[in-house]
Amino acid sequence: MLKEIVREPLVHFVVAGGLLFGAWSWLAPTEDTAVDGDVIVLDQARLDHLETLWKAQWKHDPSPEDVKAIIDRHLRQEVFYREALRMGLDHEDDIIRTRLAQKMEAVASDLSALMQPPTDQQLRAFYAERPDLFTLPQGFAFRQVLYLPAEADATNLQQALQDLQAGGDVPEAQRNKLGIAQDWPLSPAQGIENAFGGDFAKALADLPVGSWAGPVRSGLGLHLVYVTESQARQLAAFEDIREFVARQYEYYSVMDTQDRVFLELLNKYHVEISADGVPDHVREEYAKR
Repeated sequence: MLKEIVREPLVHFVVAGGLLFGAWSWLAPTEDTAVDGDVIVLDQARLDHLETLWKAQWKHDPSPEDVKAIIDRHLRQEVFYREALRMGLDHEDDIIRTRLAQKMEAVASDLSALMQPPTDQQLRAFYAERPDLFTLPQGFAFRQVLYLPAEADATNLQQALQDLQAGGDVPEAQRNKLGIAQDWPLSPAQGIENAFGGDFAKALADLPVGSWAGPVRSGLGLHLVYVTESQARQLAAFEDIREFVARQYEYYSVMDTQDRVFLELLNKYHVEISADGVPDHVREEYAKR
């Protein structure tokens, strides 16, 4: 029974949350002790940290004069920082607000370090729940010969197509037209459409594989096309992308942890929205808390 309780994800979250906020209470002093106007402590750990930052920038150990400059800069920053807090200069400052929020999100993200590596079963379950993350888009590999609108004579196009189908070379005048590559490796349909426009990628789906065909219209002109590979939209095999699934699992686990911590913290507050233009369902969502 005890083993089953220990394995429960909710228990992991509660324990991790307790560790997080216990550590925060221990490491982060109260405002009265953090900003004591009479005492500025520069202990060995802090000086070592400052010297490490200095060495990372200058690539050698600081001289005695450098150490003095490091200390002077630290004390200057500390004094101005404390006086700024006393004057309330941190209030309503979007830059400070954003930076502190980012640091708190980073603290919340550290909860993921307390999680054990996912099992194969967990990864497979995540893979099954989020097929949108692991579905390969429709794609094509092909060669193309571009004819600009001014040179896209039907007779010329038909003759060129017949020559290509008979094994002839791409006409010299049509090679790398407008700097557009003739040979395209397997590429997502959306990327191809972005490059050509005019529903060119959609038209590729109707062409045969392994033979010259066309003409196909794009936003650039008319093309003779040889499709070498056509890949339908499909879910990638789990075994082929297991490492990618693991990375996505870790990323979304961190995001989910941040969301849970945010909601837990939000429950400590009463939210009042007096601004105009806020949808009623948004007001109702926060009014319930």
